Amino acid sequence: MSDGGSRVARSAVTSAIVGQVRAVRYLVGDLLAGLVALVFLTASVAVIALSVVGVGLLLVGLVDLLVRRWCDRERTRVGRRLGRWTDSPYFGEAGARLSAVRAHAASGALIRDIGALVVRVFVGIPLGAAAIMLLLFALNYALNPLYWWALPDGETAVMFEVTSWPEAFASMLVGIAAFALWATAPYAAVVDAKLVAALLSPSRAQEHRRRAEIERTRRESAVSAHSAELRRIERDLHDAAQNRLVAVAMYVGMAQRQLETESGDPGMALTKAGHAATDAIAEVRRVIQGIYPPVLAEEGLVPAVGVLVDQSQIPTRLHVERPAPTPASVDTALYFSITELLTNIAKHSGASEATVELRWHVVEQVPWVTAVVGDDGHGGVDPGRGTGVTGVESRVNALGGSLRVSSPPGGPTRIEVSLQCES
Repeated sequence: MSDGGSRVARSAVTSAIVGQVRAVRYLVGDLLAGLVALVFLTASVAVIALSVVGVGLLLVGLVDLLVRRWCDRERTRVGRRLGRWTDSPYFGEAGARLSAVRAHAASGALIRDIGALVVRVFVGIPLGAAAIMLLLFALNYALNPLYWWALPDGETAVMFEVTSWPEAFASMLVGIAAFALWATAPYAAVVDAKLVAALLSPSRAQEHRRRAEIERTRRESAVSAHSAELRRIERDLHDAAQNRLVAVAMYVGMAQRQLETESGDPGMALTKAGHAATDAIAEVRRVIQGIYPPVLAEEGLVPAVGVLVDQSQIPTRLHVERPAPTPASVDTALYFSITELLTNIAKHSGASEATVELRWHVVEQVPWVTAVVGDDGHGGVDPGRGTGVTGVESRVNALGGSLRVSSPPGGPTRIEVSLQCES
């Protein structure tokens, strides 16, 4: 066999072994999750029984919360097994209050969660136990020829008495067959994960409700982002261009009065008016460029961000990975998001340096672009408290993207903005 063929064979064997180990680990996780599910099912029955006399009402919220937490962990686990994210059906439900329990039940998710608990108990526990016991069974039978002769007379390590080498090799064949059955663990794990994922995923009605809420949030975010942009333009015009134009009017008025009274030097006033008009034109151009920078329109996102990095008030490094064409709306949202984040870093973070990363990648056959802005400042950025990322969040939500913030007290800060590249 050639070196290339040997490498391919070794790679295939390694991949199979790794896949088998991961599948068995998943099934053992089924066993543990099933034992927890058994506890929750028992607790649920006890709480329902105690609710008849009113005592269970004090615990029903807590049990419901624990079940939802268990289901969230299972969604993550089966999602890793299947290689795709399993959405949560919970919507507007939180805490251990009775209102959350009612919302959980009314949405239909409670019944599906109980179904997942039942599957884990009656399918997960047997599968996990089988993954362990079948391996031990296979090893015992396959290795029986090595030690059967050392056992005392009348004793055997397998289910039938072995008194000769043919019987020992027969037990080895049984062990090999058990190994072959054990090797189907990856298929069993996938089937199990798909079953549980189907139970823990949102129902069609829940999915419609979630999409409607996402669409409403997008519309609100789009309106909010548009309003914020208009306020920014108004502020820039008021703070800069308007003041210059007022100066022009003042100097022209001064020259007019000097001409009427034949006093002073109207030429000096007109010269100052001309300078103020030139400054006003420059400010208007700057505002126009801020609405949609020419470099962004003419050269694209990467060169435009490069200009931002070069003009940043603190040292900033730019890293670009696999650049690809993106829609103008995505370019605009990312450009102004990066602009706002770099401005916030310069004003509030106390950082000595910043980084900007642009990555193009594919998730489930959908192209995405991600911008990551980081700094070594004091941290403490919290989107929920309006600490400088509200405008970014509005832009991202308007295009159905995602915003992730990691900013522990003391830093560093890492803010990740992801948008689909499809228009």
